[in-house]
Amino acid sequence: MYFDPEPKEKKEDLYNFEEEYKKLHDSIKNRERIIVIKGVRRTGKTSLMKVVYNELKYPKMFIDGRITPPHQNEIFNILLQYAMAALTESFIDLKLRDMIKEISFGVGPTFSFSSWTKNFEKIDKILRKRKSKFIIFIDEAQRLKTGNISGIITYLFEHTRNTVVILAGSEVGILDSIIGMDAESDLYGRPKKMIELDRLKKEEAIEFLRYGFSQYQKEIGESDLEKVVENLDGIIGWLTLFGYYSRTSDLDRSLKKIKKEAGKITAKEIEHFLQFRKEAKRRYLKLLEALSTPLRWIEIKRFLEAQSGKKVNDRIVTKYLHELEKYGLITKNEEKRYVLADPMVKEGVLLLTSRK
Repeated sequence: MYFDPEPKEKKEDLYNFEEEYKKLHDSIKNRERIIVIKGVRRTGKTSLMKVVYNELKYPKMFIDGRITPPHQNEIFNILLQYAMAALTESFIDLKLRDMIKEISFGVGPTFSFSSWTKNFEKIDKILRKRKSKFIIFIDEAQRLKTGNISGIITYLFEHTRNTVVILAGSEVGILDSIIGMDAESDLYGRPKKMIELDRLKKEEAIEFLRYGFSQYQKEIGESDLEKVVENLDGIIGWLTLFGYYSRTSDLDRSLKKIKKEAGKITAKEIEHFLQFRKEAKRRYLKLLEALSTPLRWIEIKRFLEAQSGKKVNDRIVTKYLHELEKYGLITKNEEKRYVLADPMVKEGVLLLTSRK
């Protein structure tokens, strides 16, 4: 069902993902080693990964970076333990099971990097013998940056041949720093297949709502559908939640409810962003407030100067915009103007400023 608020797990519940779904399957089939799924929050990255994960017959694992300990040794152990469990489940050959048992010896809190690498090379040998692959899905991968996830993936790329890593993340700039978009990352220069998810266009968003309501034998007028899309844009996560609430409530109440809930969610995301930027907190909030309307760089500079009553250095303006864009709170539209990446960020800003 389109309006199921949980991440989708079956292909028939995905809407308008044919191209991205095919790209992901083809990338795995064509032996791409590092696959990156990018997009702002709530555009369907987790759903796409889960659907493909459920369809694959290879040994596999799924990591959620939000609940995985962000420490290198713990990530090592989790990867190894999941790998052994996946291989044991996939291969019933007794000789291979004995090889897997040998690998499991020594796993524990004092497990060393050299032991981990040797064991993953043994796993790769098993995969090669069975002409198989081990597929590692990592959602919200940017949360594991402090655990040297880029170094771990680089090792797997260079020292194994049958491991595929699929990464997704919503803090686009931080994800870029992990996957090697600049020379400082371990993954810089390594080939990667990029799959980008975008918000739905207006017509697609209206069609999604129409199809979703038809699954519940409920009709919504065209003007009402346009009103919803005008408020929620083409962010499929919010559209899905709106549809879920609208099964038992009218349009206005559902919109009010989703704005209230979205405000709480985005407020937490903004607070997480601001926790290490306390000195500039007020300026960032004002900037987010202003960017509910698309603005050019020079307009943003003038806005900040009007707010502070003094000149603002160009580098400071660029730094603020870069940080907000890196975290996924703002983006550039087709006219190259800066704007909120998600219209519900405005609700989060309103909630935070009203607490003063």
